[in-house]
Amino acid sequence: MTSLAEGSTASLLPHPRQVTPTARRVVSDETPTRIARTASHGYPLALRAVLLDVAILSVTIGVHARILFQIGFPLDDRRTVLVGGTLVVGWAIAILARGGYETRYFGTGSEEFKRVLSASTTLLAAVGVVALTFEVPPPLRVVIPSLVAGTAMVLLGRWVLRKWLVGERLAGRFQRPTLLIGERRLNTTLAEAFGGDPAAGFTAIGAVAPPTSTDRASVDVWLEDVMAWIATREVHAVAVAEARSVDDDLLRRLAWRLEGPGIDLMVSPALSDIAGPRISVRPAAGLPLLHLDEPSLTGPKRFLKRTLDLCLTIPAMLVLLPTFLLIGLAIKLDSPGRVFYVSRRVGQGGDVFGCLKFRSMRTGADLARDEVIGVPDDDIVARYREDPRITRVGRLLRRWSLDELPQLLNVVAGNMSLVGPRPVLPEELSLLAEPDHRRHLTRPGLTGLWQVSGRKEVAWPDRMRMDLHYIENWSVALDVVILAKTAKAVVAGRGAY
Repeated sequence: MTSLAEGSTASLLPHPRQVTPTARRVVSDETPTRIARTASHGYPLALRAVLLDVAILSVTIGVHARILFQIGFPLDDRRTVLVGGTLVVGWAIAILARGGYETRYFGTGSEEFKRVLSASTTLLAAVGVVALTFEVPPPLRVVIPSLVAGTAMVLLGRWVLRKWLVGERLAGRFQRPTLLIGERRLNTTLAEAFGGDPAAGFTAIGAVAPPTSTDRASVDVWLEDVMAWIATREVHAVAVAEARSVDDDLLRRLAWRLEGPGIDLMVSPALSDIAGPRISVRPAAGLPLLHLDEPSLTGPKRFLKRTLDLCLTIPAMLVLLPTFLLIGLAIKLDSPGRVFYVSRRVGQGGDVFGCLKFRSMRTGADLARDEVIGVPDDDIVARYREDPRITRVGRLLRRWSLDELPQLLNVVAGNMSLVGPRPVLPEELSLLAEPDHRRHLTRPGLTGLWQVSGRKEVAWPDRMRMDLHYIENWSVALDVVILAKTAKAVVAGRGAY
């Protein structure tokens, strides 16, 4: 690797062992090097956009209400404030859900304006349907003009924000340090393009040649060196040029390594076959680079999922409080020991957390797990079914999945989600293949796809495949379906032991 910023020809790649592991990360010898940080470089820009949109919408709706009042339209002050405030908050949430605050779209191209317009149109349609269906006051002739005027003013505000951002970038601020990957000639071309158009927001800080071979061992070493270099520098984007040794498999594996930290990956149009629906075109310094989006469970959708978790979990805990007390009493009467058991599990980003459960085994049973259960194989289902460590009450709790109820507290605390990949034990990390580590991009779930497909009867490779499918294809509807199927799976009792 050579540093374009310093003009040096010496290698800048530290040996992976020289990189200090990020705190709280669980890393085994088989765990590929990753970056646990979440890039925060875009937060100031996103915050400015949110504050600008809210201010513009508040003023626009307020002015429209004032005009209506002056021409004699009857308005109730409290109702007007309530409806106006709801519209402003709902509007900002709609823009957030549509990706209108994703800073990668700020400054260039039309994608930012398209997303804001799409959110406004969706909100306009939703308000119209609700008002016509339920006859909710105020009438449409009050709300719809505010929505139309608000949309126009927000787009104008974004245009002004873009002009300001371009000026800041020309002054050298709000630049995204970028690592270039490709042959020397192509890296030089990319660096010159970025340097010649600072308004695009990319500054090349280093370049690396692609691996000399496409065999697995060579690519593994190359990926480790690249990730170790990135881990020691504030890299916000990676741009990959076309090269003979850059194939689909290499780009997929590089993309998997960069998921989670918030590092953008851009590739040459000639390499566009590698990501399917997660590709979007992003103009950068006049180059039609393709941007690889992260899986569905990132950005605004992660916020939406967290909101859904809290709205469902907190009421459920209040309703289930008597059940908690009865189960705790039964556990104490059945066997000596604590009511709750805290299991060390691997959560989002590889962090270890305490996963709560009602104790269903005798005290100290976790020390005998390797002896009783061992590693996943064809006979593991039988070992789970005949586990001698489980108490009498424990078998009843497991049959109806009641031992998992305390994990609602983990959901509220933010360690877990209602739906997601089930958290694995730290000692199970070595069983995960490289793509399987992507399951840690999101919070683990109290239930998940393989939970509703047979629970412990589902083979280990199928569990990993289902977890990755969930991350790639998350939606609110999918979570609702899994929660509904969970109730059915609990009643059926398949794989519950």
